[in-house]
Amino acid sequence: MKDTKILIPEIPKEWTERIRSGNTNVFRRDEFPEIRLEPPIIGLYAEKFDDAWYWVCGCHKCLGNGKPYSYIICYEHDRCVTCGTHRTELNEIPWGRPDGFQCKPCAEREHEEYKREALEEARERGHSENDCWYTADVLCPVCGSECSDDGMHDSRQHEVTCNVCDTEFIVEVEYEARYTSRLKE
Repeated sequence: MKDTKILIPEIPKEWTERIRSGNTNVFRRDEFPEIRLEPPIIGLYAEKFDDAWYWVCGCHKCLGNGKPYSYIICYEHDRCVTCGTHRTELNEIPWGRPDGFQCKPCAEREHEEYKREALEEARERGHSENDCWYTADVLCPVCGSECSDDGMHDSRQHEVTCNVCDTEFIVEVEYEARYTSRLKE
C-alpha cells in the first residue's frame, strides 16, 4: 500500500481546501457545495500534488517512517500492538498508544504487572507512609509512585487515586511562608 497513488477525478485541480474527518475527506470551494469522499481502501487519504488530487497511503506503519500517532491506519495494521487482535474483533474501546492501540484486556494485564512490580519494589526498599511526609512531590503511601499534582493548588485535603497501584489516599497541600526583606530607598 506504501506506493499507492490513485487519481481522484471528482475533485478539480483548482480546489485546494481539504479537511479530514477520520477516513472521510471533505473538499470545499467557496461557491460550490461541499464534497465528502471515502477512500477506496482504508488507510488512504487525499493529497494534492502534480496539480491533481490523489488517494495516497497515510499509514505510518506501511510507510515505515517511524512517526507516532498515525491519523490514518490501514486495515492490516489496525491491530493491538501487544496481542495483534484486530480492531474489528474488539468489544471494548481500546487505549491509544503512540504506535497504534492496545486492547483493554492487554492494558489491564500490563497495568496489573506494573502494579505488582511497583508493590514488590516498595516492599524491598521498605517504603512506608512516613516517606510521604512533607515532600516536594505527591507520593503514593503504598507503592511510592509519584502521582500528578494537577489541580492541587489550595491548602486543603485532596482525594487521590494512585495510577500505579490503585490505592485511594489523601494529600494535604502545605505551603511554607517565605520572606524577602530589603532596605527602604
